[in-house]
Amino acid sequence: MALLNYNRSILTNQANTSAIVLTGIDQLILEFGLFVSQAINFVELLTTVGWIVTGTSPLEPNQPIIELTIQQDGVVVASINQESIQDGGDTPLENLSTFQAVLTNVPAGHHVYQLFARNLQTVQGTITINGPANISGKVIS
Repeated sequence: MALLNYNRSILTNQANTSAIVLTGIDQLILEFGLFVSQAINFVELLTTVGWIVTGTSPLEPNQPIIELTIQQDGVVVASINQESIQDGGDTPLENLSTFQAVLTNVPAGHHVYQLFARNLQTVQGTITINGPANISGKVIS
């Protein structure tokens, strides 16, 4: 196996250094380009997003859910949903989501990778991306 290409997009590598409030609509958080030189390959994508929750609802379900989606050239190739931790009445509730996606035999050429985020339950609380927030991709042959 050989590393053919690597790229990344970084909003911040530190906690509490950004403030992107999520709505119920997909919001573009990060993007980068990655060149794939040959058709037999693996593309590994790794993303980490730190987020906080404020203003939680007292009614069940009482925690918002973040959805993180990775698109390749405008097509969804990976996603996760994660419910906020529950921590009694303490706010803000601090969360960290990390996930990896592995794509196989991505067509040769330049590809655009985008990380989108949204709050699936806006009435259950406010989700704010506060960092770290980054995504990286590598092409392996």
